[in-house]
Amino acid sequence: MDVNVKLEREKRKNRRRRKRIRTTAAAITFLLILTTIGAVHAQSQGYEVFYEGESLGYVRTTDVFNAAVERIEDNLGESYNNDEIVLGGGFELVPARVENPMDFETWIAVLNKKGIALYANGAMIIIGDQEMGAVASTQEALRLVETYEKLYPNGNPIRYVETKLPLSETKDFGTILTSIKGMKK
Repeated sequence: MDVNVKLEREKRKNRRRRKRIRTTAAAITFLLILTTIGAVHAQSQGYEVFYEGESLGYVRTTDVFNAAVERIEDNLGESYNNDEIVLGGGFELVPARVENPMDFETWIAVLNKKGIALYANGAMIIIGDQEMGAVASTQEALRLVETYEKLYPNGNPIRYVETKLPLSETKDFGTILTSIKGMKK
């Protein structure tokens, strides 16, 4: 019986060893699969950029896109001599798999060619209850208020309300002042 017991013990030992080897192999295979999926996912994760529902392209990080928008806004500010000019507000960045993301310079070119609406962080000029028009900056609104108060010290109360509006809807200082003078006659 000793021989049979020894053989039985040896068989159990071999079964346990084979079971450990299979379990270890399965765990290693599972970890390799997870690592591969994670690496592929990390390499291809990014954002698809939409403007008013239309896809403009892909970007790896939001920083690249935001830097391109900021550069364009800075250039617009210099061109219009107004730091309150901003690129249109219809952008949406949606997480997506990215295979061919655009770089900073490419985004600047795409955004410049797209014809995106320009907005101003401006102000609406209001005299009494009547809107006189909008200007492209709060500094210009302050100048208008001061000028109006000097010209018409006992006139209707004037104020301005800060607002973001299309640049095409803004008027310059002279145009609004002419409208105010025309209203007073």
